Amino acid sequence: MKSLNQNSVVKGAWKTALALGCGALVSTAFASTVNVDVTDEHQVIRGFGGMVHNQWQGGGGLSEADAKLAFGTGDGQIGLNTLRIPVYANSSDFNKEVQAAKYAKKYAGDDFILYATPWTSPYAGANQHMSSSNYQKYVDHLNGFNDYMKNQGVPLYAISISNEPDWCGEWACWSADEIYNFTKGYADKMRKNGAKVISTESFRYDKNLYNKVLNDANALKNWDILGAHFYASDRNTGDNFFQYSLADQKGVERWMTEHYTESQGSGNYWRTITNTGDQANQNKRDTVNAMDVAYEIHRAMVVGNFNQYTWWYIRRCYGLIMEKDFGNKLQIPSNEIGKVSKRGYVMSQFARFIRPGAIRVGATDKPESNLFASAYKSSEGDSVIVVLVNRDYKNSKTVTVNVKGADVETFHVYTTSQAKNAKYEGEVEVKNGSVTITMDAGSSEFKDCIVTLVGVGTPADPVPREPFGGKAIDLPGKIEAENFDIPGTGKENKTYNENDSEDHGETNYREGTGVDIYKKATGYIVGYNQAGEWLEYTVNVKEAGDYTFFAAVASANATSGFNMTLDGNELTGDISVPKNDGEENYDDYNKVQKNVTLPAGEHILRFTVVGDWMDVDYFTFVKGKDATDPEPIGGDTSTTFVNAKFQMSNESMEYRIFDMGGSYLGTVRAAGMQELRAGAADLAKRGGMFIAKSAAGALRIRVTQ
Repeated sequence: MKSLNQNSVVKGAWKTALALGCGALVSTAFASTVNVDVTDEHQVIRGFGGMVHNQWQGGGGLSEADAKLAFGTGDGQIGLNTLRIPVYANSSDFNKEVQAAKYAKKYAGDDFILYATPWTSPYAGANQHMSSSNYQKYVDHLNGFNDYMKNQGVPLYAISISNEPDWCGEWACWSADEIYNFTKGYADKMRKNGAKVISTESFRYDKNLYNKVLNDANALKNWDILGAHFYASDRNTGDNFFQYSLADQKGVERWMTEHYTESQGSGNYWRTITNTGDQANQNKRDTVNAMDVAYEIHRAMVVGNFNQYTWWYIRRCYGLIMEKDFGNKLQIPSNEIGKVSKRGYVMSQFARFIRPGAIRVGATDKPESNLFASAYKSSEGDSVIVVLVNRDYKNSKTVTVNVKGADVETFHVYTTSQAKNAKYEGEVEVKNGSVTITMDAGSSEFKDCIVTLVGVGTPADPVPREPFGGKAIDLPGKIEAENFDIPGTGKENKTYNENDSEDHGETNYREGTGVDIYKKATGYIVGYNQAGEWLEYTVNVKEAGDYTFFAAVASANATSGFNMTLDGNELTGDISVPKNDGEENYDDYNKVQKNVTLPAGEHILRFTVVGDWMDVDYFTFVKGKDATDPEPIGGDTSTTFVNAKFQMSNESMEYRIFDMGGSYLGTVRAAGMQELRAGAADLAKRGGMFIAKSAAGALRIRVTQ
């Protein structure tokens, strides 16, 4: 992590940076609450960057003065660490960005990341599709550029397969099948000189262009990074655009490799275009908003779990460093050219303080309407950054920030708003891990803004994880899903993962975890499960050997599923959960099973959801292959499905009828046992024992034919 040159922190001490929208003053007014949990770790942040394309920028993409502003981390600088450059189809153009890369490397230092993107292939056909017979030649071309940059002293960290495969015609065009075939057969050959492979970079983050590769482990291993652009989004786009549960599930690193929020207005306009004299721009006066940059970065990191964010041109009239408008419609004042723009200062509130290797940590992400929060800790673990974004331009916000996992003493405050450019505001004291700050934009016109605080303190002592109940669960045996391990602090001591912080459950059991636990006729169950969520259990395998694994699960969704791992190693593979009849039927449990082999001793067992919307009650491990389930659904030994104390009502009720193997037979309406038995007999067409389930409970009934 590069040192911060203002208010330098004590070496080895705990530093905390809090990026808050708009100035910061201690206040006793009503405050929204942001709870930061330094021990709740998410993705690693690679950094923030921008683009240089000298062929399109007329050779003026990045001077040394520009590089110092863009890649320095001091006052008035942006703090970028990543530079994106093109791979030209003509090898005679390979030299065009070498000097810019050297300047960027000089000021970014050890944090510097250089990656490259080809716009088109020298072997593309007239329609910009490339024949598979030319794939190896294309790889050779990319590797030639890789070698060239290494020989110039600016080696590539990563190289992309192609820019915007879904922007067909103007440059390279790739179908999902072409992407898959190239990735599986050739992408691994692009790792020359240790470069990482970036996927094709979809113009509109089209998941259909990634899904086939993500669903094939042999293809996915040839991608190191999933690259995407955000051109199908704006401030009004829903969060689902940024979310990608399949990528979460596969654990693939994601980079936002190109976007600009809009190009019609000056990068120095705070909210609207005014006095341009250009009618086309006047019609778009409400589209310009510097805080859109902050909001988009927030959603990329928090909603989308992206590891890196790259703006389009670093120097442009709508970019991070001001340039004249080539059509002169915006009439950029000469004294603004070559200076950091408002958008650049907004981005600096992230980039200067969230350095490469930082880890996003838990924080209340939306404490109130138009107020957003994210938090990070440095790679060394000695600093924390909390970013608050106030998008409410009419009202300032008062926020209480509570920090768990660090004994923070003070915060140093930085602000960017209409009136302030990453202004240092002074120091505020933290008492008992809490501070209340009024976000002051310093403007009577616009209250929206973003701020950063850097503080000093000492790290909290780590707390180890513990098995629920104080001891490992013995196997063979039964594991109740809700009895996952008690989490400690630190990534290695995390025992569950939830996609959101809201507890959708209906009990207080395991309160505070956010895991969605419900009370049903079978007891406590874990529900509302979404892909990417997981639970861990400490188990003690008494004897190595073959076992049969059983799980009691329920779903009304045809694509629900899960897998089990042991110490991070595959145990069961993906298991599909049977779909129940009825759109909202999560009450009827089914058993799924798998033969597994377990080593003796203590291990960490993980349950991971791979298909949304399923409930899970418990898991059982029985010694031997294809063993008999000791607790079959609806069997005579079942105590989870049948309530012996259940008293039938004499009022007419609806019952679902199952045989003793758990197979659903149909529904009857009955008032009293006699009607219930008669209805079950009509369904079964035979005598025997059956299970009858109603909203009030379940019971076994004997039917004679």
